[in-house]
Amino acid sequence: MPSQTVPATIPHRPFAICPVNNMMNPDGFFIVNMGTQIIQANVVNQANASLKNARVYVESVSDMGIVLTPAVKLIGDVPSGSSFPVRFEASFYNATPGTALISFVIEGDGFAFKRVIKKIFVTRVDYHKPSKTYSVVMPQGTMRINIHKAIMGPSDLCKRKGEKEPFIALPTELTYTWIPTPPYAGTHGPLPYEDPWWKIALGILAALILAGALLWDYFSDGQLDGGVVSVGGTFDETEPSVSCCSSVSTSAKTEDTYLSWLYSAAGAVATLAIASDGPDLHYRGQEATPPARNELTLSETVHLKISYPVPPNLGRNYPIEGEWKYTRKTTGNSYHFSAKDKRKNLHFLKSYEVKAPTIHDRRKPLKVCARFQKPDGSYYRGGELHVNALLVSQYDVNRHFILSDDGMGQDDKANDGWYCGGYTFRRDEKYVEPENQDLPGDWYLFVFAQDVNTVTEGTPSVDAARTIGGLILTPQLVLNFDSPCELNHDATIHVV
Repeated sequence: MPSQTVPATIPHRPFAICPVNNMMNPDGFFIVNMGTQIIQANVVNQANASLKNARVYVESVSDMGIVLTPAVKLIGDVPSGSSFPVRFEASFYNATPGTALISFVIEGDGFAFKRVIKKIFVTRVDYHKPSKTYSVVMPQGTMRINIHKAIMGPSDLCKRKGEKEPFIALPTELTYTWIPTPPYAGTHGPLPYEDPWWKIALGILAALILAGALLWDYFSDGQLDGGVVSVGGTFDETEPSVSCCSSVSTSAKTEDTYLSWLYSAAGAVATLAIASDGPDLHYRGQEATPPARNELTLSETVHLKISYPVPPNLGRNYPIEGEWKYTRKTTGNSYHFSAKDKRKNLHFLKSYEVKAPTIHDRRKPLKVCARFQKPDGSYYRGGELHVNALLVSQYDVNRHFILSDDGMGQDDKANDGWYCGGYTFRRDEKYVEPENQDLPGDWYLFVFAQDVNTVTEGTPSVDAARTIGGLILTPQLVLNFDSPCELNHDATIHVV
């Protein structure tokens, strides 16, 4: 029996993928309200040689409320240094907000199995209708958020979904209150999940206000009855003179699930950008208001006004401005601090390139490759990105698949910066309806890249909090104020 364990590891925190559109949640958080999600982990072959016949499965999950669909992932031969994704489906409807542990087992020929235990982050978003208050539930406390003003998105998307009112695209004024559990002594309380800054709750909420209302109608109203939240009824008022896009101009008729997700991603990135990838408003407010000795902090509130000098487009290094006031309430006093900030979105690309054929014979597998250049001129590699390819036909059919830089399947070489993947078109004659088969004609290709939080486990909390992943880096969605927006595809493939 082999004595050496498989020379492989999972270096970074596994993250959540929404199965509806194959996109990652902000910072990879699992959301109870979203129900079924995909657990994706990137496994790295650390050996100097190929790992033969690799297999991966989940042995157990610490939270009994997370119901895993059992499966053994047969990977095949893995090149040296390759970072390859493994994906497991699980239901989170009964999960408990907090940190859960997942035990992965990695096997390979000629080695004893290796057990790798990784943590994941789980949260829940509740909504109290009478007070119009969202609550983002975390193990160290609960963040209660009220949106006072917002820029609205295009009404034509809502009409397609049957909604009566346009949706929130970009919050412009909000108040959030952090209720620590339990109250704490000193200047700084524990970070949420002992990892990200408090701003992650704002990013999650910004993503789910739109995506949640249009995709998952499971927000609770304080009585946990699973009632639907009317999007227009969740905040005080709109910005009267500004709307985000009068309509959406696109050649590719994508499903609304993708279009709405891109809008929600833009809102999430913009909300996170005002705090930048460093100490957020909350942490800075704490530093400026040290409480007196023996006082305990009971609550912390931030009132934030956000200004958009230009439309906050995904994948662009746009400026954003904020004016905010922090209030700390303790057992003996109240403390205040206010400031104005000018920040920039740090989640963007210098450039990206997509390779796809202009004409493709559907009897053969389609191959698509892409590479993504960082602002410093280097390229993302291996497990640094989650890359999702979307094909949209002229018949309104949507297909998605992932691209990987792992040297397997359609990818020629691991860690060369080219993320590749493929799709096999459905040609079975039993699929008589257009939505069930892949007919010849023009297909529009989108390649979406999201950054992965690659902070190494064991990094000090304050240092780890500086990095947030799961944000879209590619600029297909072009926002405009009071004029049509654009959704631009990356390639057109004529399928024969």
